[in-house]
Amino acid sequence: MAWPSCASRSLRHGSLVRSTRPFRLPDLAALAPLVLAACASGTPPDCAHIYTLGDAAIAPAIARGQTVTKPGPLPAQVVPPSAPRGALEADGSYAGGLVFCSVKEARAAAIALQTKGSMPRDRPWLVYEVAGSWRDDVYEPRPGEYRLKRAVRMVREAD
Repeated sequence: MAWPSCASRSLRHGSLVRSTRPFRLPDLAALAPLVLAACASGTPPDCAHIYTLGDAAIAPAIARGQTVTKPGPLPAQVVPPSAPRGALEADGSYAGGLVFCSVKEARAAAIALQTKGSMPRDRPWLVYEVAGSWRDDVYEPRPGEYRLKRAVRMVREAD
């Protein structure tokens, strides 16, 4: 005996899929904004530069020509004990450096993160440009939140 298909079950027991009312175009039009919003949030912007936040102590090291990197994702077992708990995921891992398309976005985020307690208020934070490509080095773990896929070099303090 062959397994009955969904179609044959629906004919015997009444359709769960098929609507009793006719298809109407206005019903689909009402869903269009939701579909567009979902598509837009799933595609990260393609930014010319990548900016991140960092401690002010990094600026002199970069100016001396030292290589300073912003980390990408780290599993919980390799996250240093000194890492701020507010910057970690629930499982203790690090999702990668938080990045932004503009200096203005980064500065606004610094204020919001300090207010939320995710970044300490007792030390100065600066905005830095990092080397890399938005398309190749950035991912979106949650809508509107962009992070580094891998460690990248911090290039300079942003203006």
